[in-house]
Amino acid sequence: MNTTLLDKFRKICLKLGENNKPTYVVMSIAAVKGICRPTFTMMDKKEEPKTKKYTAIREGLTELIAIPVYWLLGEGSAKLANKFLPEELKAKGAKNCMLIGVCAAALVVIPGLCSLAIKPLMDKFYHNKKGALAEKFDKISPSPEIKTKPAPQPVYTPVNRPSIQSFAGVKIYNSYGMKAGGV
Repeated sequence: MNTTLLDKFRKICLKLGENNKPTYVVMSIAAVKGICRPTFTMMDKKEEPKTKKYTAIREGLTELIAIPVYWLLGEGSAKLANKFLPEELKAKGAKNCMLIGVCAAALVVIPGLCSLAIKPLMDKFYHNKKGALAEKFDKISPSPEIKTKPAPQPVYTPVNRPSIQSFAGVKIYNSYGMKAGGV
């Protein structure tokens, strides 16, 4: 391998390692997911074409929403940390606050925004002549080719014998057959 190419690769890796912010990590993961997940969904040969397209668009929109939210909350929380933390804590505190902002984005903000935005967008893309919207895609139902049998119901035999147990000299009558304390 060419040494200059190897040196350039090494410099890039070192530079990425020096400036390893949580925001950049999750944004790059979201970008890869935004490209790969819809691609792999569309490559699925077993799924119906309409379902594949709907799912791929929905996955792509999710990551399209996620990337700027990660950036805003990550960088915004780091700026707040730099503004309010004492000078000796700013370096570590900013990265820690950035991580907290990214986690808040992933746990609360992105799912909330996706619930608010994706459903109306998908309804505009997918509706039929009667006006029924994409609800049929949101419901999980078995494929028409798969015939399912109802699950057998378990048979329970009630136990109706009285049992006597004592605790500190007091007798406890248990008329439904369960043992007190799991003993």
